[in-house]
Amino acid sequence: MTDHTSNPPAANATCLRIDGRPLITTQDLASYLGVFHGRMIDTLYNRPANVRYRHFEIPKRTGGMRPIHAPIGLVRDLQDKLLADFKALYRAHPSSHGFIEKRGVTTNAAFHTGQRWVLNIDLEGFFPSINFGRVRGLFMKPPFEMGSAAATVCAQIVTYRNGLPQGAPTSPILSNFISAQLDRRLSRLARQNRLVYSRYADDITFSTNMAQFPVSVVVREPVEGGGFKVLAGDALALAIEKSGFEINEKKVRLQGHHFHQGVTGLCVNKRVNVGRERIRKLRAMMHAWRKFGVERAADEHFRKYRGSRKLLPPSRPASAFRNVVYGHLSFVKMVRGADDKVFLKLCAQVLALDPNPSKFIRQMVYGADDYDVFISHASEDKEAIARPIFEACKRQGLKAFLDEAHIGFGESFASKINTALGASRTVLAIVTSHSTAKEWPLQEINTALALEISGEKNVVPLMVGNPDLTLLPLLRTKRWINWGDDADSVVKELKQHLANSAAPEKSAGSGKVPRIAGRRGTSGLKQAGATGTSSQQAKAKPSAAPKEQSSKRNNGWIARLFGRK
Repeated sequence: MTDHTSNPPAANATCLRIDGRPLITTQDLASYLGVFHGRMIDTLYNRPANVRYRHFEIPKRTGGMRPIHAPIGLVRDLQDKLLADFKALYRAHPSSHGFIEKRGVTTNAAFHTGQRWVLNIDLEGFFPSINFGRVRGLFMKPPFEMGSAAATVCAQIVTYRNGLPQGAPTSPILSNFISAQLDRRLSRLARQNRLVYSRYADDITFSTNMAQFPVSVVVREPVEGGGFKVLAGDALALAIEKSGFEINEKKVRLQGHHFHQGVTGLCVNKRVNVGRERIRKLRAMMHAWRKFGVERAADEHFRKYRGSRKLLPPSRPASAFRNVVYGHLSFVKMVRGADDKVFLKLCAQVLALDPNPSKFIRQMVYGADDYDVFISHASEDKEAIARPIFEACKRQGLKAFLDEAHIGFGESFASKINTALGASRTVLAIVTSHSTAKEWPLQEINTALALEISGEKNVVPLMVGNPDLTLLPLLRTKRWINWGDDADSVVKELKQHLANSAAPEKSAGSGKVPRIAGRRGTSGLKQAGATGTSSQQAKAKPSAAPKEQSSKRNNGWIARLFGRK
């Protein structure tokens, strides 16, 4: 097999080159990186470690602490510049999935689905074992071809304490360069034994549909008291040793298809799937959030998972707790897909707890866009009212959400609606005799009104005819737009509203409900009442109640609406 680190594409011929030639001297390297030679040498060889790296620890998923050495200052700047060139020169091995664009734990696990046997092996001290000498030697070979002096200083830039530091941006891709020989050897071994091979960083996986693994790859030795101990076979151990790595004997696992088969944290028995434990944990966190509130749920979560390790809780537990929930949710989406029923159901539950998360969270987890207007309507009103308004919004430069335009085949209607509702600044509620008589439009409008009470949304009713507002009591005191068979006129009123009222704050409980301003008239914003006449509206308008009593009454009504005690 051809060495994938050689013969870089012609388009990368300028990487780590000056005037078309490789970097030979330390002055060449400094010039290429755009730094004064003296400053570079002084920082790398004379300055104390705390000027070059920041040290801290993070908890491992399996227990214990992982030391992190993150570069700072000039060292970080130099590593960032080198990283772009390393990426341009790297040609990924087909079996390597760690730290590579469009590859990851999911693609790595997919190699091993539906197999009779799965063998997992971890390498001991993966990053620290890639020492200064190995990195320097790498830089002196193709595609880098540096001179010995330039290679020495470049290796000094990217290593720390004689190894690749965990926390440096260049360490992952350099580990893949160094592991190229390992990938070639293990791929050859897999082909010779009719096995499937893949690697994600220091996680090595083989699988097969044969009745047993060949003894050259894995052996089972009986242990005192019964059972077996799984060890790497001689051929596998020799290939790893010759590649400059060492097997972590405590993490050699052989898994049959009758039991759980895991690869890089994912289940692969039938298809790539999230482990049940992660889903259970996520549901438990959301249950605690729903039952006790985010503050108490966060305190209990970090007491349980950090207290046992004698770690201090985060400075902002509630915010950190929410990030953990969204992190798990994002992982579920990555593995199961954005259209997966389990993911969409979890999304709906989280949105009930946190109906208006930040834009970053919406894009990361839900893939949601921000909309100027969410058009709420009954299906009977789509053709004559909703669709013309949607088209008018496009003509007048408003980004509007309409279910038929944004919900594709097979997508969860309820979850997509909930996501779009959370991503919209203003809700245009089309209120007709159809929408006031059907459960779904009523629930949609009431949800938007509940969000408006907490200061998270603006709701603009569009009254069509003389609908019965008995089941929409919060609309009785609002101002609305009258429908006059002119979608462009409605959108003009809507744009005027958006221009005159600032978007509500994202933080829940702000208590600020923006007032909807507009002129009176046939197409203007009016005061809503039980009937369409202005005199009856004046009679129907309730007297102003004290703010505290009104807030309690509204909160109680919302609780009854969503069935909460």
